[in-house]
Amino acid sequence: MAYSLAVRFFLKALEYFYRTLRHTVHSCLAIAFRKDAGRTVPPIRDPILLKSAAQLAEEIRTRKVKSQDVVLAYLRRIEEVDPLINATVERRRAAALREAEEVDALVESGAMTREQMARERPLLGVPLTVKVLLSVKGMRSTAGSLLFRDALAAEDAPTVSLMRRAGAIVVATTNTAEMGMHFETNNYAHGRTANPYDLARTSGGSSGGESALISAGGSLLGLGNDMAGSIRLPCMFTGLFGHKPSKGLVTSHGSFPAPISELEKFLFTGPMCRYSMDLQLAMSVLTSQNKNPLKFGQRVNFKDLKVYYMTSVGYHPLITPIDTETALAIKKAVSHFESTYGIKAKEVKIPNLKSAAAIYIHNLMSSCKDIGHALTSGKGDITPFKEFLKHLLGRSTLTQGPIIVMNSPYFPLLYNEDDVVYYEKLGKKLAGEFRQLLDDKSVLLFPTFPLQAPYHHEITMLLPSTCYTLVYNLLGLPVTQCPMGLRADGLPVGLQIVGGMNNDPLTIACAAELEKAFGGWIPPGRTRK
Repeated sequence: MAYSLAVRFFLKALEYFYRTLRHTVHSCLAIAFRKDAGRTVPPIRDPILLKSAAQLAEEIRTRKVKSQDVVLAYLRRIEEVDPLINATVERRRAAALREAEEVDALVESGAMTREQMARERPLLGVPLTVKVLLSVKGMRSTAGSLLFRDALAAEDAPTVSLMRRAGAIVVATTNTAEMGMHFETNNYAHGRTANPYDLARTSGGSSGGESALISAGGSLLGLGNDMAGSIRLPCMFTGLFGHKPSKGLVTSHGSFPAPISELEKFLFTGPMCRYSMDLQLAMSVLTSQNKNPLKFGQRVNFKDLKVYYMTSVGYHPLITPIDTETALAIKKAVSHFESTYGIKAKEVKIPNLKSAAAIYIHNLMSSCKDIGHALTSGKGDITPFKEFLKHLLGRSTLTQGPIIVMNSPYFPLLYNEDDVVYYEKLGKKLAGEFRQLLDDKSVLLFPTFPLQAPYHHEITMLLPSTCYTLVYNLLGLPVTQCPMGLRADGLPVGLQIVGGMNNDPLTIACAAELEKAFGGWIPPGRTRK
């Protein structure tokens, strides 16, 4: 699209202003958080904490290790790291140890064979943590908000129930952005969660408590949910694997407080972990009750794989360009597939991606006419603009994220009802472009975010760049976030592996392949790979 000289001048001026403002804010926050800059959590010393969920489940089944010892090791690690990262909301120490004792008794009894346990309870005795936006029976469902500080879950979310039925033991619930409405985990109910690789940095949001705890070694396997990148962004910032499933593959019922009827087409529940094999195991459990469950962990012939890649969504004055190390990570992944399997990757351009944020916002707002009512479950007398003014004066009980979202329909620069039909058509066109690109043997390697984990509070300045993740909530495609080692500054770098609809096993298999080649998760404090 050709722009007039006046328009080009305006866009360049806007770009320069935004870049200057962003760098100013970044420099100020670097000074504000200098005392925590470079500080990490203590190194992991207990070897139990470095084993995958799949490996531990096998060792519990074969009596090489007791579930009680595993659960206790994780509870101790939580006690060690949580004062630094503030990742948990509530812990189940006594209940978890009691459940672990029951697991050990079951294994010792011989009532189930090893094969039965592997088939029927593949996560038997393995610790699990759950983002507080997902209900866990008998535990607080605060949604990270003072509005719900005393709410208790009457039952497990269906995904939590599936994991428990498979033998997993819930040891804690984890912190979130208030109501899941920000890309940083910070709220008035539970405070701010820090990144275990650098305490001055955010662990992302809204599943930032989960990502921080897992990466710090305080959890092994977690459940998060994702409405615009809330699994993938935190996993990238903390060097983890995370998976946003295909639309309809895994239920998102049991999320609180958002009414699923209004927001379900944007909301996805999925696993977060340190090892790719645990994504395969968790997804097998989460889809086990489906009519036609997908098969995870099967061998893939990568010589038949078609690899596409992108390192930019195109020019936009408010979208931050991909930095050198993120682009390098994608090129390294491309090079691996090309050199190892003799295939030729292709760089593609999808111009409509730069409008992904506008498409998403207009689809979201038109689907949920009163998003403030939806987020607060009708609790209290919340007037969006009044709450915005109270926030400016420091008197609101709500944090920045939900206030921005609630007021979005009233800011023409963000949302215009007259433009809904246009953006709905543009969204359908974008979906068609992806259907044409991705068949059952294709993946797209794509940035998760253009930069390393920002300082606390900084990500608000970078909201336009979340187009890299939210577009796939709109399209409903499966996406696996894959760690690709550490940057020169010791912070994680990662990429997204995007597949065609219901091709989740392939995106996870590609992540497993890249894990073998580049090392996957690297514990905080370790040297760069």
